[in-house]
Amino acid sequence: MHETTIVAQATPEGSGGLAVLRLSGPDALAIAGRVFTARRFGPGRPSHRAVYGILHTPNDVTTDDYEIDRCLALTLLGPASYTGEDTVEFQCHGGPAVVRRALAACRQAGAEPASAGDFTRRAFLNGRLTLDQAEAVADLVGAGSDQAARAALRQLRGGLDDQLRQLEQPLLELLARLEGSFEFLDEEEVDVPSAEAAGIVRAASARMDELLAMAPAGRLLRDGVQVVLVGPPNVGKSSLFNALVGDERAIVDEEPGTTRDVVSARVEHDGLTYVFHDTAGLREEGGRIEHKGMDRTRREAAGADVMLALRDVSRPGSGGLLPADVRAPVLVVGTKADLGETSTTVDVITSSVDGRGLDELWSLLTETVRDRRVDQAVAMGVVLNERHRGRLVQCRDDLAELSGMLTADPPAGTEVTGTVLASILGRLGEISGRVFTEHLLETIFNKFCIGK
Repeated sequence: MHETTIVAQATPEGSGGLAVLRLSGPDALAIAGRVFTARRFGPGRPSHRAVYGILHTPNDVTTDDYEIDRCLALTLLGPASYTGEDTVEFQCHGGPAVVRRALAACRQAGAEPASAGDFTRRAFLNGRLTLDQAEAVADLVGAGSDQAARAALRQLRGGLDDQLRQLEQPLLELLARLEGSFEFLDEEEVDVPSAEAAGIVRAASARMDELLAMAPAGRLLRDGVQVVLVGPPNVGKSSLFNALVGDERAIVDEEPGTTRDVVSARVEHDGLTYVFHDTAGLREEGGRIEHKGMDRTRREAAGADVMLALRDVSRPGSGGLLPADVRAPVLVVGTKADLGETSTTVDVITSSVDGRGLDELWSLLTETVRDRRVDQAVAMGVVLNERHRGRLVQCRDDLAELSGMLTADPPAGTEVTGTVLASILGRLGEISGRVFTEHLLETIFNKFCIGK
């Protein structure tokens, strides 16, 4: 239980119709009572009830600037609150001056300013959320698409934690048997055959591989699908970019080298965010500035999830240069079909003028993304981030090493196997927060906004 009571604005800063201020901690009710006056508000007030009253400074009522706002106060008694502590939320008018004065009044009355992620950190420490569920809160707040929001909500409901528990359970049972075998080694009452232990370890490793296969989906849901348009100058990249994003974001001109920097735009399509990047045309000639633009094109292509390689179907041989060492799937897109078509091999033929082929191109993009298991990640509520992925990779590698030790001649002994298993389970526990350090919490919650 924390000794301090914290306060922060829980809604975004700036002017708005409504702002929410949150008090949480052992003195939340007492502090609220010093800055809020209403009938039926105070000790003995039922939980989860809102009351209308006056938000004011904790000074004497005769002070000229005593009253701050007339608003609602919602009492949420612990442990049935977001943080698991006594909480009071003020729903006041969203003007910056009102919020500023209200926060100052709460601090005068004894509250301390909350730091980034303090409320969710307390929810975790008080057992209201696992660590991966706490991270899902941040994902839900930052979700830019319907699919991302669904996946984060399902992870918040325990999707990833359920998968981790299913993964951990047979390993925990094996460890318990091994520890029993070690304890009663002299009496030889308990025995775990190495072949059986190796089978359990291999099954756990395979399950980890299934989870790791969804790691790319987590990034796509969180950051959006990065789609990079490449091709020679005047092939129609900027026109296609504008058609896909539905806005005149990129300059279109017949002069080669018009696009010299990367122009990006986010679009939600079929519940998922796509981030399109219009890039400088690639060619052998060009000035110093244009070549800098080409270098940026190559860097952008290296981080693509899908690359669209454009060819002008009205002109033969318009494929041009392509970035080397591209790992992303490449869709060859024919452009300018409204000007006529020559014989060329492409995945889809489009026209930014009459809209030809755009629906088909969207279908190809959707099909390409489906191979990254996005639908499976959403359905299961498994939105892996780099921290999750790193821990799982380490555990899988350790399990593979342990499997080899158990099938060696002679196989690893009971004590060694138990020690390695305990280490693996500890690392898995870091994902859910069943095992944590203060440094780990700082790393995670410092990325949160203040007020969450």
